[in-house]
Amino acid sequence: MAEVMVPPKDGQQKNQDSRNQYAAATKTRVVSTPADFDTKDRVMEEMFAWCKEQGNIIVLKSGTILASDPTSRTVQNCKSLLLSKGVHPGQIYAATESLLDLLYASSEEEEVTKRHKGETTTSFSDQQRHLRELVFEAVRQNVSDIHIQVRETYTKIRMRQHGELRVYAEWAEKLGREIASVAFNKETDHATSHFNPLVPQDASMPLKMRGRDIRLRLASVPAHGGFDMVMRILGTGEAHNETLDKLGYTQEQIDIIKMAMKLPFGAIIVAGPTGSGKTTTLASCMEMVESTQKLYSIEDPVEKVVEEATQVPVNTEKEDRGFAMMGRAALRMDPDVIILGEMRDEDTAHVMVRASITGHLVLTTVHTNRATAIVMRLVDMGVSPVLLSDSSVLRCLVCQRLVARVCDGCAVPLRTSVKHHPFMADWEAVLGKEILDKAKARGNGCAKCNRSGVGGRTVVAEVIWVDEEGRQYIQKCDTLNWEKYLKSNGWQDFRDRAIALIESGVCDPFDAEKVVGPINPATQARIFKYV
Repeated sequence: MAEVMVPPKDGQQKNQDSRNQYAAATKTRVVSTPADFDTKDRVMEEMFAWCKEQGNIIVLKSGTILASDPTSRTVQNCKSLLLSKGVHPGQIYAATESLLDLLYASSEEEEVTKRHKGETTTSFSDQQRHLRELVFEAVRQNVSDIHIQVRETYTKIRMRQHGELRVYAEWAEKLGREIASVAFNKETDHATSHFNPLVPQDASMPLKMRGRDIRLRLASVPAHGGFDMVMRILGTGEAHNETLDKLGYTQEQIDIIKMAMKLPFGAIIVAGPTGSGKTTTLASCMEMVESTQKLYSIEDPVEKVVEEATQVPVNTEKEDRGFAMMGRAALRMDPDVIILGEMRDEDTAHVMVRASITGHLVLTTVHTNRATAIVMRLVDMGVSPVLLSDSSVLRCLVCQRLVARVCDGCAVPLRTSVKHHPFMADWEAVLGKEILDKAKARGNGCAKCNRSGVGGRTVVAEVIWVDEEGRQYIQKCDTLNWEKYLKSNGWQDFRDRAIALIESGVCDPFDAEKVVGPINPATQARIFKYV
Protein backbone atom coordinates (compact mmCIF):
# COMPACT_ATOMS: atom_id res chain seq x y z
CA MET A 1 0.00 0.00 0.00
CA ALA A 2 1.04 3.59 -0.36
CA GLU A 3 3.12 4.70 2.60
CA VAL A 4 4.21 8.18 3.65
CA MET A 5 7.93 8.31 4.35
CA VAL A 6 9.08 11.08 6.72
CA PRO A 7 12.48 12.54 5.84
CA PRO A 8 15.03 12.80 8.67
CA LYS A 9 15.10 16.14 10.47
CA ASP A 10 18.29 18.23 10.69
CA GLY A 11 18.86 17.12 14.30
CA GLN A 12 18.46 13.47 13.35
CA GLN A 13 20.96 13.87 10.50
CA LYS A 14 23.43 15.55 12.87
CA ASN A 15 23.11 12.70 15.39
CA GLN A 16 23.60 10.18 12.60
CA ASP A 17 26.79 11.93 11.46
CA SER A 18 28.03 12.07 15.07
CA ARG A 19 27.48 8.32 15.53
CA ASN A 20 29.34 7.54 12.31
CA GLN A 21 32.27 9.72 13.38
CA TYR A 22 32.42 8.04 16.81
CA ALA A 23 32.32 4.56 15.26
CA ALA A 24 35.15 5.48 12.87
CA ALA A 25 37.27 7.02 15.64
CA THR A 26 36.87 4.03 18.01
CA LYS A 27 37.04 1.42 15.21
CA THR A 28 33.64 0.06 16.23
CA ARG A 29 30.32 0.05 14.38
CA VAL A 30 27.01 1.84 14.71
CA VAL A 31 24.58 -0.64 16.31
CA SER A 32 21.19 -0.48 14.57
CA THR A 33 19.54 -3.91 15.14
CA PRO A 34 19.58 -6.60 17.88
CA ALA A 35 21.56 -8.76 15.46
CA ASP A 36 24.53 -6.35 15.83
CA PHE A 37 25.29 -7.57 19.36
CA ASP A 38 25.15 -10.86 21.27
CA THR A 39 21.54 -12.10 21.02
CA LYS A 40 21.80 -13.54 24.54
CA ASP A 41 22.83 -10.20 26.07
CA ARG A 42 19.77 -8.72 27.77
CA VAL A 43 18.93 -5.26 29.08
CA MET A 44 20.24 -4.85 32.63
CA GLU A 45 17.09 -4.66 34.79
CA GLU A 46 18.84 -2.72 37.59
CA MET A 47 19.68 0.10 35.16
CA PHE A 48 16.58 0.07 32.99
CA ALA A 49 14.54 2.67 34.91
CA TRP A 50 17.47 5.12 34.92
CA CYS A 51 18.18 4.52 31.23
CA LYS A 52 14.51 5.03 30.32
CA GLU A 53 14.52 8.32 32.20
CA GLN A 54 17.55 9.52 30.21
CA GLY A 55 15.93 8.41 26.96
CA ASN A 56 19.09 7.97 24.91
CA ILE A 57 21.04 5.12 26.51
CA ILE A 58 20.72 1.39 27.33
CA VAL A 59 22.95 -0.85 29.47
CA LEU A 60 23.14 -4.59 28.76
CA LYS A 61 23.87 -7.27 31.35
CA SER A 62 27.41 -7.67 30.02
CA GLY A 63 28.07 -4.03 30.90
CA THR A 64 27.95 -2.97 27.24
CA ILE A 65 26.60 0.57 26.86
CA LEU A 66 24.52 1.57 23.83
CA ALA A 67 23.99 5.31 23.40
CA SER A 68 22.60 7.53 20.67
CA ASP A 69 25.29 10.09 21.62
CA PRO A 70 28.27 8.12 23.00
CA THR A 71 30.29 11.28 23.71
CA SER A 72 27.64 12.86 25.93
CA ARG A 73 27.82 13.49 29.68
CA THR A 74 25.07 10.87 30.12
CA VAL A 75 27.50 8.10 29.20
CA GLN A 76 30.01 9.30 31.82
CA ASN A 77 27.25 9.42 34.45
CA CYS A 78 26.22 5.91 33.42
CA LYS A 79 29.76 4.57 33.91
CA SER A 80 29.96 6.16 37.35
CA LEU A 81 26.59 4.66 38.33
CA LEU A 82 27.67 1.21 37.16
CA LEU A 83 30.90 1.41 39.19
CA SER A 84 28.92 2.40 42.27
CA LYS A 85 26.89 -0.81 41.80
CA GLY A 86 30.06 -2.86 41.51
CA VAL A 87 29.67 -3.41 37.75
CA HIS A 88 32.63 -2.75 35.46
CA PRO A 89 31.46 -0.78 32.36
CA GLY A 90 32.00 -2.59 29.07
CA GLN A 91 32.41 -1.43 25.49
CA ILE A 92 30.53 1.72 24.47
CA TYR A 93 28.75 1.61 21.10
CA ALA A 94 26.93 4.27 19.12
CA ALA A 95 23.33 3.09 18.67
CA THR A 96 20.44 4.38 16.57
CA GLU A 97 17.39 5.93 18.26
CA SER A 98 15.17 3.29 16.66
CA LEU A 99 17.17 0.46 18.28
CA LEU A 100 16.95 2.13 21.70
CA ASP A 101 13.19 2.57 21.26
CA LEU A 102 12.92 -1.12 20.37
CA LEU A 103 14.88 -2.19 23.48
CA TYR A 104 12.83 0.10 25.73
CA ALA A 105 9.58 -1.34 24.29
CA SER A 106 10.62 -4.98 24.52
CA SER A 107 11.83 -4.56 28.12
CA GLU A 108 8.60 -2.86 29.17
CA GLU A 109 6.53 -5.56 27.46
CA GLU A 110 8.62 -8.24 29.18
CA GLU A 111 7.72 -6.80 32.58
CA VAL A 112 4.02 -6.70 31.65
CA THR A 113 4.16 -10.30 30.42
CA LYS A 114 5.81 -11.45 33.63
CA ARG A 115 3.14 -9.78 35.76
CA HIS A 116 0.24 -11.14 33.69
CA LYS A 117 1.51 -14.65 33.14
CA GLY A 118 3.59 -15.15 36.25
CA GLU A 119 6.57 -16.27 34.16
CA THR A 120 9.89 -16.11 35.93
CA THR A 121 12.15 -18.46 33.97
CA THR A 122 14.99 -16.79 32.10
CA SER A 123 14.67 -19.02 29.05
CA PHE A 124 11.06 -18.01 28.47
CA SER A 125 11.85 -14.32 28.97
CA ASP A 126 14.68 -14.51 26.43
CA GLN A 127 12.42 -16.12 23.83
CA GLN A 128 9.66 -13.62 24.61
CA ARG A 129 12.08 -10.73 24.27
CA HIS A 130 13.53 -11.84 20.94
CA LEU A 131 10.06 -12.42 19.51
CA ARG A 132 8.89 -8.96 20.54
CA GLU A 133 12.07 -7.28 19.31
CA LEU A 134 11.58 -8.94 15.95
CA VAL A 135 7.92 -7.92 15.67
CA PHE A 136 8.53 -4.39 16.93
CA GLU A 137 11.31 -3.83 14.39
CA ALA A 138 9.11 -5.22 11.59
CA VAL A 139 6.23 -2.89 12.52
CA ARG A 140 8.64 0.06 12.73
CA GLN A 141 9.94 -0.66 9.23
CA ASN A 142 6.41 -1.18 7.82
CA VAL A 143 7.17 -4.82 7.00
CA SER A 144 4.33 -7.10 5.84
CA ASP A 145 5.85 -10.55 6.58
CA ILE A 146 8.64 -11.95 8.77
CA HIS A 147 10.25 -15.12 7.34
CA ILE A 148 12.08 -17.35 9.82
CA GLN A 149 14.06 -20.06 8.03
CA VAL A 150 15.43 -22.65 10.49
CA ARG A 151 18.00 -25.16 9.24
CA GLU A 152 20.45 -27.62 10.83
CA THR A 153 23.14 -25.05 11.62
CA TYR A 154 21.52 -21.62 11.39
CA THR A 155 18.37 -19.48 11.48
CA LYS A 156 17.94 -16.87 8.77
CA ILE A 157 15.52 -13.99 9.34
CA ARG A 158 14.18 -12.17 6.30
CA MET A 159 11.57 -9.42 6.12
CA ARG A 160 9.26 -8.59 3.22
CA GLN A 161 9.19 -4.84 2.78
CA HIS A 162 7.35 -3.25 -0.18
CA GLY A 163 6.93 -6.73 -1.64
CA GLU A 164 10.66 -7.57 -1.62
CA LEU A 165 12.45 -9.92 0.78
CA ARG A 166 15.53 -8.56 2.55
CA VAL A 167 17.83 -10.37 4.97
CA TYR A 168 17.45 -8.97 8.49
CA ALA A 169 19.72 -11.23 10.59
CA GLU A 170 21.24 -14.69 11.02
CA TRP A 171 20.87 -16.42 14.37
CA ALA A 172 21.78 -19.75 15.89
CA GLU A 173 19.55 -22.68 14.92
CA LYS A 174 18.48 -23.17 18.55
CA LEU A 175 17.18 -19.62 18.91
CA GLY A 176 14.99 -19.96 15.81
CA ARG A 177 13.41 -23.16 17.17
CA GLU A 178 12.82 -21.54 20.57
CA ILE A 179 11.11 -18.50 19.03
CA ALA A 180 8.85 -20.69 16.87
CA SER A 181 8.02 -22.83 19.88
CA VAL A 182 7.11 -19.93 22.16
CA ALA A 183 5.11 -18.24 19.37
CA PHE A 184 2.91 -21.30 18.77
CA ASN A 185 2.81 -22.69 22.33
CA LYS A 186 2.50 -19.54 24.44
CA GLU A 187 1.36 -16.58 22.34
CA THR A 188 -1.39 -17.71 19.96
CA ASP A 189 -5.14 -17.29 20.45
CA HIS A 190 -5.56 -21.07 20.59
CA ALA A 191 -2.16 -22.27 21.80
CA THR A 192 -1.27 -25.78 20.69
CA SER A 193 -0.05 -28.30 23.22
CA HIS A 194 3.22 -28.72 21.38
CA PHE A 195 4.82 -27.06 18.34
CA ASN A 196 5.68 -29.73 15.81
CA PRO A 197 8.07 -28.61 13.03
CA LEU A 198 7.38 -31.83 11.10
CA VAL A 199 3.78 -30.91 10.17
CA PRO A 200 2.22 -27.72 8.72
CA GLN A 201 0.66 -25.53 11.42
CA ASP A 202 -1.07 -22.14 11.47
CA ALA A 203 -2.46 -19.82 14.12
CA SER A 204 -3.08 -16.15 14.91
CA MET A 205 -1.14 -14.25 17.55
CA PRO A 206 -2.08 -11.05 19.41
CA LEU A 207 0.63 -8.85 20.94
CA LYS A 208 0.37 -5.59 22.85
CA MET A 209 3.41 -3.38 22.42
CA ARG A 210 3.75 0.24 23.52
CA GLY A 211 -0.03 0.55 23.84
CA ARG A 212 -0.68 -0.84 20.34
CA ASP A 213 -2.61 -4.02 19.65
CA ILE A 214 -0.71 -5.94 16.98
CA ARG A 215 -2.09 -9.07 15.34
CA LEU A 216 -0.06 -11.62 13.41
CA ARG A 217 -0.88 -14.74 11.44
CA LEU A 218 1.57 -17.62 11.90
CA ALA A 219 2.21 -20.47 9.50
CA SER A 220 4.92 -23.13 9.42
CA VAL A 221 5.88 -25.91 7.02
CA PRO A 222 8.58 -28.60 7.32
CA ALA A 223 11.65 -28.20 5.12
CA HIS A 224 14.76 -30.25 4.43
CA GLY A 225 17.00 -29.78 7.45
CA GLY A 226 14.46 -27.84 9.49
CA PHE A 227 11.33 -25.77 8.87
CA ASP A 228 10.07 -22.38 7.70
CA MET A 229 7.82 -20.11 9.73
CA VAL A 230 6.16 -16.96 8.38
CA MET A 231 4.56 -14.29 10.56
CA ARG A 232 2.25 -11.97 8.61
CA ILE A 233 1.50 -8.66 10.32
CA LEU A 234 -2.26 -8.20 10.03
CA GLY A 235 -2.98 -5.14 12.16
CA THR A 236 -0.82 -2.60 13.95
CA GLY A 237 -3.36 -0.97 16.23
CA GLU A 238 -4.07 1.98 13.94
CA ALA A 239 -7.25 3.84 14.82
CA HIS A 240 -8.58 3.97 11.26
CA ASN A 241 -8.02 2.03 8.08
CA GLU A 242 -6.67 3.77 4.98
CA THR A 243 -9.20 5.30 2.61
CA LEU A 244 -9.42 3.96 -0.95
CA ASP A 245 -7.76 7.03 -2.46
CA LYS A 246 -4.80 6.68 -0.06
CA LEU A 247 -4.51 3.03 -1.11
CA GLY A 248 -4.15 4.07 -4.76
CA TYR A 249 -7.63 3.79 -6.31
CA THR A 250 -8.59 6.45 -8.86
CA GLN A 251 -11.56 8.72 -8.18
CA GLU A 252 -13.57 7.02 -10.95
CA GLN A 253 -12.95 3.60 -9.36
CA ILE A 254 -13.84 4.92 -5.90
CA ASP A 255 -17.13 6.33 -7.23
CA ILE A 256 -18.06 2.88 -8.60
CA ILE A 257 -17.25 1.13 -5.29
CA LYS A 258 -19.16 3.74 -3.27
CA MET A 259 -22.15 3.35 -5.59
CA ALA A 260 -22.05 -0.43 -5.03
CA MET A 261 -21.76 0.01 -1.25
CA LYS A 262 -25.04 1.96 -1.24
CA LEU A 263 -26.96 -0.91 -2.84
CA PRO A 264 -29.38 -2.85 -0.61
CA PHE A 265 -28.29 -6.25 -1.96
CA GLY A 266 -25.83 -7.96 -4.29
CA ALA A 267 -22.16 -8.98 -4.17
CA ILE A 268 -18.99 -6.90 -4.28
CA ILE A 269 -16.02 -9.20 -4.89
CA VAL A 270 -12.38 -8.16 -4.41
CA ALA A 271 -9.82 -10.39 -6.13
CA GLY A 272 -6.06 -10.57 -6.35
CA PRO A 273 -3.10 -12.79 -5.51
CA THR A 274 -1.93 -13.50 -1.96
CA GLY A 275 -0.45 -10.40 -0.31
CA SER A 276 -2.11 -7.92 -2.67
CA GLY A 277 -3.94 -6.00 0.07
CA LYS A 278 -7.45 -7.42 -0.46
CA THR A 279 -8.18 -7.45 3.29
CA THR A 280 -7.10 -3.80 3.62
CA THR A 281 -9.45 -2.82 0.80
CA LEU A 282 -12.32 -4.74 2.43
CA ALA A 283 -11.63 -2.97 5.72
CA SER A 284 -11.83 0.40 3.94
CA CYS A 285 -15.17 -0.63 2.39
CA MET A 286 -16.45 -1.79 5.78
CA GLU A 287 -16.02 1.73 7.14
CA MET A 288 -18.41 3.01 4.44
CA VAL A 289 -21.29 1.02 5.94
CA GLU A 290 -23.91 3.27 7.52
CA SER A 291 -24.12 3.18 11.33
CA THR A 292 -27.82 2.30 11.03
CA GLN A 293 -26.94 -0.99 9.31
CA LYS A 294 -25.93 -4.26 10.96
CA LEU A 295 -22.58 -5.58 9.70
CA TYR A 296 -21.23 -9.11 10.21
CA SER A 297 -17.70 -10.00 9.14
CA ILE A 298 -16.66 -13.67 8.90
CA GLU A 299 -12.83 -13.81 8.97
CA ASP A 300 -9.93 -16.28 9.29
CA PRO A 301 -8.46 -14.80 11.40
CA VAL A 302 -9.79 -11.35 12.37
CA GLU A 303 -7.17 -9.07 10.85
CA LYS A 304 -8.16 -5.40 11.02
CA VAL A 305 -10.50 -4.43 13.84
CA VAL A 306 -13.54 -2.42 12.74
CA GLU A 307 -15.54 -1.14 15.72
CA GLU A 308 -18.88 -0.93 13.90
CA ALA A 309 -18.77 -4.59 12.82
CA THR A 310 -19.42 -7.89 14.57
CA GLN A 311 -16.28 -9.74 13.55
CA VAL A 312 -16.65 -13.53 13.74
CA PRO A 313 -13.47 -15.67 13.70
CA VAL A 314 -13.65 -19.00 11.88
CA ASN A 315 -11.68 -22.20 12.29
CA THR A 316 -11.31 -23.96 8.95
CA GLU A 317 -10.11 -27.13 10.70
CA LYS A 318 -13.56 -27.57 12.28
CA GLU A 319 -16.47 -28.37 9.96
CA ASP A 320 -18.97 -26.53 12.16
CA ARG A 321 -16.82 -23.36 12.34
CA GLY A 322 -15.81 -22.79 8.71
CA PHE A 323 -16.71 -19.89 6.40
CA ALA A 324 -19.84 -21.53 5.01
CA MET A 325 -21.24 -22.54 8.40
CA MET A 326 -20.51 -19.17 10.03
CA GLY A 327 -21.94 -17.40 6.98
CA ARG A 328 -25.19 -19.32 7.30
CA ALA A 329 -25.29 -18.51 11.02
CA ALA A 330 -24.80 -14.80 10.28
CA LEU A 331 -27.77 -14.88 7.89
CA ARG A 332 -29.98 -15.77 10.87
CA MET A 333 -28.75 -12.71 12.82
CA ASP A 334 -30.76 -10.11 10.82
CA PRO A 335 -27.73 -8.60 9.04
CA ASP A 336 -27.75 -5.85 6.42
CA VAL A 337 -24.18 -6.38 5.23
CA ILE A 338 -22.11 -9.58 5.39
CA ILE A 339 -18.37 -9.84 4.83
CA LEU A 340 -17.11 -13.31 3.88
CA GLY A 341 -13.35 -13.03 4.39
CA GLU A 342 -12.58 -15.43 1.57
CA MET A 343 -14.43 -17.72 -0.84
CA ARG A 344 -12.41 -20.92 -0.76
CA ASP A 345 -14.88 -23.60 -1.80
CA GLU A 346 -18.25 -24.38 -3.34
CA ASP A 347 -20.15 -24.13 -0.04
CA THR A 348 -18.89 -20.59 0.67
CA ALA A 349 -19.65 -19.49 -2.90
CA HIS A 350 -23.23 -20.69 -2.56
CA VAL A 351 -23.58 -18.85 0.78
CA MET A 352 -22.50 -15.67 -1.05
CA VAL A 353 -25.11 -16.21 -3.78
CA ARG A 354 -27.85 -17.08 -1.29
CA ALA A 355 -27.13 -13.99 0.83
CA SER A 356 -27.19 -11.76 -2.28
CA ILE A 357 -30.51 -13.00 -3.65
CA THR A 358 -32.19 -12.87 -0.22
CA GLY A 359 -31.65 -9.13 0.21
CA HIS A 360 -28.18 -8.72 1.71
CA LEU A 361 -25.14 -6.78 0.55
CA VAL A 362 -22.17 -9.18 0.51
CA LEU A 363 -18.47 -8.37 0.30
CA THR A 364 -15.92 -11.12 -0.17
CA THR A 365 -12.52 -11.96 -1.68
CA VAL A 366 -11.26 -14.59 -4.07
CA HIS A 367 -7.91 -15.44 -5.67
CA THR A 368 -7.86 -14.58 -9.40
CA ASN A 369 -5.57 -12.61 -11.72
CA ARG A 370 -8.14 -10.40 -13.49
CA ALA A 371 -11.46 -8.81 -12.57
CA THR A 372 -13.29 -10.58 -15.42
CA ALA A 373 -11.77 -13.92 -14.30
CA ILE A 374 -13.82 -13.71 -11.06
CA VAL A 375 -16.77 -15.06 -13.04
CA MET A 376 -14.78 -18.08 -14.27
CA ARG A 377 -13.54 -18.77 -10.74
CA LEU A 378 -17.12 -18.82 -9.41
CA VAL A 379 -18.23 -21.11 -12.24
CA ASP A 380 -15.28 -23.37 -11.36
CA MET A 381 -16.64 -23.42 -7.79
CA GLY A 382 -19.94 -24.78 -9.09
CA VAL A 383 -22.06 -21.61 -9.37
CA SER A 384 -24.25 -21.54 -12.48
CA PRO A 385 -23.44 -18.78 -15.05
CA VAL A 386 -27.20 -18.20 -15.37
CA LEU A 387 -27.41 -17.53 -11.62
CA LEU A 388 -24.34 -15.25 -11.75
CA SER A 389 -25.97 -13.20 -14.51
CA ASP A 390 -28.97 -12.45 -12.28
CA SER A 391 -29.13 -8.76 -11.39
CA SER A 392 -29.40 -9.64 -7.68
CA VAL A 393 -25.97 -11.28 -7.54
CA LEU A 394 -22.83 -9.68 -9.04
CA ARG A 395 -22.82 -5.87 -8.77
CA CYS A 396 -19.17 -4.77 -8.59
CA LEU A 397 -15.97 -6.73 -9.37
CA VAL A 398 -12.55 -5.54 -8.23
CA CYS A 399 -9.11 -7.02 -8.83
CA GLN A 400 -6.01 -5.44 -7.39
CA ARG A 401 -2.26 -5.85 -7.10
CA LEU A 402 0.45 -3.82 -5.41
CA VAL A 403 3.27 -2.07 -7.23
CA ALA A 404 6.33 -0.35 -5.73
CA ARG A 405 6.49 3.43 -5.76
CA VAL A 406 9.81 5.11 -6.48
CA CYS A 407 11.27 7.07 -3.57
CA ASP A 408 10.77 10.81 -4.09
CA GLY A 409 14.11 11.49 -2.39
CA CYS A 410 16.36 9.55 -4.77
CA ALA A 411 14.35 8.77 -7.93
CA VAL A 412 16.10 9.70 -11.19
CA PRO A 413 14.73 10.53 -14.66
CA LEU A 414 14.27 7.28 -16.60
CA ARG A 415 16.37 8.53 -19.52
CA THR A 416 19.43 8.91 -17.27
CA SER A 417 19.30 5.41 -15.75
CA VAL A 418 21.98 3.21 -17.34
CA LYS A 419 20.37 -0.12 -16.36
CA HIS A 420 17.14 0.89 -18.14
CA HIS A 421 18.80 1.83 -21.47
CA PRO A 422 18.68 -1.67 -23.09
CA PHE A 423 14.86 -1.71 -22.76
CA MET A 424 14.17 1.86 -23.82
CA ALA A 425 13.47 1.10 -27.50
CA ASP A 426 10.80 -1.53 -26.68
CA TRP A 427 9.13 0.70 -24.11
CA GLU A 428 9.13 3.67 -26.49
CA ALA A 429 7.53 1.57 -29.25
CA VAL A 430 4.62 0.71 -26.93
CA LEU A 431 4.33 3.72 -24.62
CA GLY A 432 5.61 6.54 -26.78
CA LYS A 433 8.38 9.09 -26.29
CA GLU A 434 6.33 11.56 -24.24
CA ILE A 435 5.52 9.05 -21.49
CA LEU A 436 9.16 7.97 -21.15
CA ASP A 437 10.31 11.59 -20.98
CA LYS A 438 8.14 12.05 -17.87
CA ALA A 439 8.94 8.67 -16.29
CA LYS A 440 11.26 8.08 -13.34
CA ALA A 441 13.39 5.14 -12.24
CA ARG A 442 14.45 3.86 -8.84
CA GLY A 443 17.51 5.64 -7.51
CA ASN A 444 20.41 4.15 -5.57
CA GLY A 445 18.61 4.70 -2.26
CA CYS A 446 18.78 7.37 0.42
CA ALA A 447 18.12 7.84 4.14
CA LYS A 448 14.44 8.54 3.37
CA CYS A 449 13.86 5.04 1.93
CA ASN A 450 16.44 3.10 4.00
CA ARG A 451 18.63 2.73 0.88
CA SER A 452 15.97 0.68 -0.92
CA GLY A 453 14.93 3.15 -3.63
CA VAL A 454 11.29 2.33 -2.79
CA GLY A 455 8.88 4.84 -1.27
CA GLY A 456 6.11 2.39 -0.40
CA ARG A 457 3.53 0.59 -2.55
CA THR A 458 0.32 1.59 -4.24
CA VAL A 459 -2.69 -0.29 -5.57
CA VAL A 460 -3.09 -1.00 -9.28
CA ALA A 461 -6.70 -2.07 -9.76
CA GLU A 462 -9.38 -3.07 -12.23
CA VAL A 463 -12.93 -2.12 -11.17
CA ILE A 464 -16.01 -3.29 -13.09
CA TRP A 465 -19.58 -2.12 -12.61
CA VAL A 466 -21.67 -5.10 -13.76
CA ASP A 467 -24.27 -3.60 -16.10
CA GLU A 468 -27.05 -5.28 -18.09
CA GLU A 469 -24.87 -5.70 -21.16
CA GLY A 470 -22.15 -7.24 -19.02
CA ARG A 471 -24.61 -9.83 -17.69
CA GLN A 472 -25.07 -11.14 -21.22
CA TYR A 473 -21.35 -11.88 -21.42
CA ILE A 474 -21.39 -13.42 -17.93
CA GLN A 475 -24.20 -15.79 -18.89
CA LYS A 476 -22.16 -16.97 -21.90
CA CYS A 477 -18.86 -16.97 -19.91
CA ASP A 478 -17.46 -14.82 -22.73
CA THR A 479 -14.76 -12.90 -20.86
CA LEU A 480 -12.78 -12.05 -24.02
CA ASN A 481 -15.61 -10.09 -25.66
CA TRP A 482 -16.66 -8.71 -22.28
CA GLU A 483 -13.25 -7.08 -21.89
CA LYS A 484 -13.50 -5.66 -25.43
CA TYR A 485 -16.92 -4.20 -24.54
CA LEU A 486 -15.57 -2.71 -21.30
CA LYS A 487 -12.54 -1.17 -23.07
CA SER A 488 -14.82 0.39 -25.69
CA ASN A 489 -16.58 2.22 -22.85
CA GLY A 490 -13.46 3.69 -21.24
CA TRP A 491 -12.65 0.92 -18.74
CA GLN A 492 -9.05 0.83 -17.48
CA ASP A 493 -7.33 -2.53 -17.04
CA PHE A 494 -4.07 -3.27 -15.19
CA ARG A 495 -1.96 -2.20 -18.15
CA ASP A 496 -3.71 1.18 -18.47
CA ARG A 497 -3.31 1.90 -14.78
CA ALA A 498 0.36 0.84 -14.75
CA ILE A 499 1.12 3.08 -17.74
CA ALA A 500 -0.59 6.00 -15.99
CA LEU A 501 1.66 5.45 -12.95
CA ILE A 502 4.76 5.33 -15.18
CA GLU A 503 3.74 8.55 -16.91
CA SER A 504 3.13 10.34 -13.59
CA GLY A 505 6.60 9.35 -12.34
CA VAL A 506 5.19 7.22 -9.52
CA CYS A 507 6.33 3.82 -10.76
CA ASP A 508 9.53 2.44 -12.32
CA PRO A 509 8.79 0.52 -15.58
CA PHE A 510 10.61 -2.52 -14.17
CA ASP A 511 8.16 -2.57 -11.24
CA ALA A 512 5.20 -2.02 -13.58
CA GLU A 513 6.25 -5.06 -15.60
CA LYS A 514 5.95 -7.19 -12.45
CA VAL A 515 2.20 -6.40 -12.56
CA VAL A 516 1.41 -6.31 -16.30
CA GLY A 517 4.24 -8.40 -17.79
CA PRO A 518 6.89 -7.28 -20.30
CA ILE A 519 6.08 -4.03 -22.05
CA ASN A 520 7.22 -4.65 -25.63
CA PRO A 521 5.63 -4.80 -29.11
CA ALA A 522 5.52 -8.63 -29.17
CA THR A 523 3.35 -8.92 -26.04
CA GLN A 524 0.97 -6.20 -27.28
CA ALA A 525 0.51 -7.59 -30.80
CA ARG A 526 -2.91 -9.08 -31.65
CA ILE A 527 -1.16 -11.82 -33.63
CA PHE A 528 2.16 -13.25 -32.44
CA LYS A 529 4.73 -13.77 -35.22
CA TYR A 530 6.92 -16.83 -34.63
CA VAL A 531 9.32 -16.06 -37.49
